[in-house]
Amino acid sequence: MDGVHRTTRQTPTGLDDALIVVLIVALLGLGYALNAPLMLMDGDTGWHLATGRWIVAHGQVPTTDPFSFTARGRFWVAHEWLSDVAMFVAWRAGGWSGLIALTAAAFAALLVITGLHLRRWLGGPAILAALALLGMALGNTLIARPHVLALPLLAGWVVLLLRARAQDRAPSPGWAALMLVWANAHGSFLLGLVLAGAFALEALIDAPTRRRWLVVRRWAGFGLTSTGAALLTPSGIHGLFYPLYVSRLALLPYIQEWRPVDFAQPGPFELLLLTGLFVLLVRPTRVPPIRLLLLLGVLHLALQHMRQVTVFAILATLILAEPIGRAWTGATAARSRPVGRGDRAAIGVAIVIALGLAAARLAVPVERTDSEGVPTSAIAALPPALRTRAVFNEYSFGGALILAGIRPYIDGRSDMYGDDFSIDYFRIAAGDRRRWRAAERRWRFGWTILPPGNRIVTMLDADPRWRRAYADATAVVHVRRRSP
Repeated sequence: MDGVHRTTRQTPTGLDDALIVVLIVALLGLGYALNAPLMLMDGDTGWHLATGRWIVAHGQVPTTDPFSFTARGRFWVAHEWLSDVAMFVAWRAGGWSGLIALTAAAFAALLVITGLHLRRWLGGPAILAALALLGMALGNTLIARPHVLALPLLAGWVVLLLRARAQDRAPSPGWAALMLVWANAHGSFLLGLVLAGAFALEALIDAPTRRRWLVVRRWAGFGLTSTGAALLTPSGIHGLFYPLYVSRLALLPYIQEWRPVDFAQPGPFELLLLTGLFVLLVRPTRVPPIRLLLLLGVLHLALQHMRQVTVFAILATLILAEPIGRAWTGATAARSRPVGRGDRAAIGVAIVIALGLAAARLAVPVERTDSEGVPTSAIAALPPALRTRAVFNEYSFGGALILAGIRPYIDGRSDMYGDDFSIDYFRIAAGDRRRWRAAERRWRFGWTILPPGNRIVTMLDADPRWRRAYADATAVVHVRRRSP
């Protein structure tokens, strides 16, 4: 062995400031999410839980509507079935606290994945600012629904593509397993395939002519494998077109989350945009053209539909980390600091704290109280005989009714009900008397459950055929009087 010189990589013994910032922010995010006021206030949570319950009970994914009385038996595939099952299992095991813990864990995982990527290009203060802006942009979306469970999958997928491009290679086809999970968890998986195509195009453009065929083969292998994984869902090939079908529905303007972003009042999204513009413009920052076009496209979607703000915030934070790091720190390569003994100890402490926070949440039972989309008290006050009669309900109340075993007129699965039925409902709810009378004759409603400010409530108060049976700040229940 004489003459052979060995070099050893020194393992740091101190703490990595950037890693500590990531861990602290993730713990703060976890703590906030475990107590987020909006977590259980979305009506759709109910039908997602009911779907998970149905799948567990029957051992299969429903292919027809098992819940409503207006669309019973109509074709409907629970495309987010994996998230629905995970939500139901957490709820059954830990009650509402268990469901909150699952959702909070997904949010914390998103912060960790994003923060670890930022750590490659930015210092502690910049990471803190970026994650704080991201957290604020996502704050209003922290509700117990499948899209939150899919956020770590989105972030992980983007990091995977960024790492592959940084190393001038395609991701291993084995990573298609991530797409398999994503495609069965949330409809946003289609964006993952689009992102893979965009990064493949960037790789092809940047490659020397002699290597382009190799680039095509490698990225095509990953792309085809990922697309194949995306087809392994109960919806099959139809699942690829489902997000496109939803995006073309005429009913979308009637649904809050599908409306354009409102800049009349300052909000987190505006702060994110203005801060981003300042950071990008105050120092010369070069963003690769394909990535810039990608961000502009997603920004267009975010301005058009407020539900896409979350996607834009995550993509922008991850994709702009390298250009901003190069512009502001002069870095020419990603920072690669091995995890030292002190870092491992900090990670261990963070895990213990996270488990402690989750245990504390589980130890204190949470009751789902009345909120704008959840008429808990009104449903609890319903007599058993009334629950089996046809109901005309508020759109956002449908999920809570389904979870309580009551068949609704309509619920958050508007894609299944379709444009004609859904738009007709929204016009009735806006006070269209002619449409109300037509629906009343067709469905023979026995009762209604609507918000106090709904125009149908005023109409029924003046109708001698109906009587007000229950009222609180969230819901009013009217019951049809029996004919003498």
